[in-house]
Amino acid sequence: MRFFFIISILFAFLLDCGSRFEKISPFSIPPQEFDLGNGVKAVFLPTELSFITSKGRILEFSVQDPFLSSAKGEQIVNYRKATFKIKDKILLECGSQTIESLGLESGALILKGKLTGKNCETSYSIRFVSSSNSGLDWKVEISNPELNRTFIKFKSDERESIYGLGEQFSHLNLKGKKPFLFSEEQGVGRGDQPITWGAELLEGAGGNEYSTYTPIPFFLTSRNRAFFFENSSYSVFDFEEDSEIAIEFRERGLNVKSWKAANPKEILKQYTSHTGRFPNLPDWAYGTWLGIQGGKSVVLEKIEEAKQAGNPISALWIQDWVGQRKTVFGSQLWWKWFPDETRYPDFKNFVKELNQKNIQVLGYINPMLATEGPLFEDAVKNNYLVKDKEGKDYIVQTAGFPAGLLDLTNPKTRTWIKNIIKQNLIGNGLSGWMADFGEWLPTDAVLFSKESAEIYHNRYPVEWARLNREAIQEAGKEGQIVFFTRAGYSYSNKYSTSFWAGDQMVSWGRHDGIVSSLIGILSGGMSGLSLNHSDIGGYTTIPSPIKDYFRSKELFLRWSELNVFTPVFRTHEGNRPGKNHQPYSDPDTIKEFARYGQMHLALKEYFKFLNKEASESGLPVLRPLYLSYPEDNSTRDLQNQFLLGEDLLVIPVLEKGEDTVKGYLPKGEWEHVWTGKTFQGGVWIETSAPIGSPAIFLKKKGIWYEKLKSALSTFKKN
Repeated sequence: MRFFFIISILFAFLLDCGSRFEKISPFSIPPQEFDLGNGVKAVFLPTELSFITSKGRILEFSVQDPFLSSAKGEQIVNYRKATFKIKDKILLECGSQTIESLGLESGALILKGKLTGKNCETSYSIRFVSSSNSGLDWKVEISNPELNRTFIKFKSDERESIYGLGEQFSHLNLKGKKPFLFSEEQGVGRGDQPITWGAELLEGAGGNEYSTYTPIPFFLTSRNRAFFFENSSYSVFDFEEDSEIAIEFRERGLNVKSWKAANPKEILKQYTSHTGRFPNLPDWAYGTWLGIQGGKSVVLEKIEEAKQAGNPISALWIQDWVGQRKTVFGSQLWWKWFPDETRYPDFKNFVKELNQKNIQVLGYINPMLATEGPLFEDAVKNNYLVKDKEGKDYIVQTAGFPAGLLDLTNPKTRTWIKNIIKQNLIGNGLSGWMADFGEWLPTDAVLFSKESAEIYHNRYPVEWARLNREAIQEAGKEGQIVFFTRAGYSYSNKYSTSFWAGDQMVSWGRHDGIVSSLIGILSGGMSGLSLNHSDIGGYTTIPSPIKDYFRSKELFLRWSELNVFTPVFRTHEGNRPGKNHQPYSDPDTIKEFARYGQMHLALKEYFKFLNKEASESGLPVLRPLYLSYPEDNSTRDLQNQFLLGEDLLVIPVLEKGEDTVKGYLPKGEWEHVWTGKTFQGGVWIETSAPIGSPAIFLKKKGIWYEKLKSALSTFKKN
């Protein structure tokens, strides 16, 4: 049955893949220039409508071809465990455009006209307003309420590189790509084979190169311009054509903020000034976060073992504080959101005793409830769950058991779950938690607010983060507690206290392994997600008759090396802990992992500096080289190496069996940490990088050069 559904989607796509922009009618508007204030002007010519700020050109529409169209569509959605197969059936289409008037009204430039097609007609207007000397806000309004699709395009060129759109796990530079934005499970494999084929065949859950937990409709380009769409529906950003950018939102109208700046850092500062920035992490957050499960005696034993080896454990992350169950997917939790006193007797005192040893305790929660237990019964009784079209509680099938999803549009639901967080998590002494999921809202759900679930879907994970942050603030614990989210959308950077990159495979895969975790963090950083990290070693562990995906010792150590240079250094046992190499698997690993923990802690003052910078400017802690060296064309497509701040460059080993790496050093002098050798920048290099000695370089004239050299030199292997 699933095969025929996929074929029908493909067939419909082939029928619908023609241009949404049919023709534009001749117009009689003379060439003219408009002053929008703040040094921003619009220039209308027979060929083009362009907008120029004091920083330069920001936006151009060709008026020789249609640049706006609208349609009525209907989504056909196949939903399975937060994997969405979505086909859009177009019922009416207004693909022909006229421009009827253009003029200033109260300081705004208003463009008006009509869109027409077979059995389709609407008037439209676009309002352009100067928001600053480098900003342009524009709003597209479609008058016909029957239309629920908006398509727009504007000029680009083949040299324009494009970055952002949230966490994109396969591509950093999106030029030539066509991503869709819809928060969902990222999929298993995402194109890496043979696992993607198997996951798709068995569960329809393989994902693809654009599936992501955290899409964000913001992008910046090498023309030092950026666009942020204040819309939340399913969208498609088409960067495939050299000469244009085409964008689709499945709702009526658009609300856009755009910026022009001297460089990409300035753009990120302006964007995050509008959307929000992450707070500073508490002081304890820079040690090792040891992720263990198994109950009190097990976790205490593992903590002591790690500490004896010298690992600076500052946090114990026990996601099984609520209990653990076994499912076909492996080790899962009881989603009941209060302590399992059998597994962790006298839980509150257990947390207190660890706190007295300077170890914080972190837990786990998500916006769902398993269909059993007192909290689920309370939620059902009080109508706190989202409903289906028949008015019944919408029960979804998770990876092993059914669950209900909290309706975050209901103020009473929000108050109820916040009280649970304040009482059962904060009240028991937890210093943080994984605020998991957020991408599971079905598009046909019925919400308390009566809003369309199709439109609200992408906003759900943002509201989940906002709710967690409000609970912390209401408890008077702002700045002391950290929760980390994986799903998000616009404004997630305003509410989350940290992100993690989700559930990568325990593999070397480009699309869903260690490589993808780095790309996701870098692209997220170019979208305002300045504080991010990944599960050390990955999460998704799958036995297969074709190929087993179990975490090897080499992969664990290489991933640990990589995460030394992320703000949070946290392990995860994975969904099948017994099949994975763990930080406690053998004496050699315990010793080496302790060394990595010490190395991470040695960078504490640098991380704190970068965290403060992120909270004040929105700049990411981990940075693609393009962000700092945009004038260097060699940096535009670099996605397998990164800068930590400005003064530390990392070229990680991301391939199995390799002990050398190739990478690029930008302009300036760069000193290899372990050999002391100095390289002149602007060159590609190959250098040795055996396990335990990652390829890291210091910027010799950087302000942190001496402190970083002193901090890292003690970790040189003989």
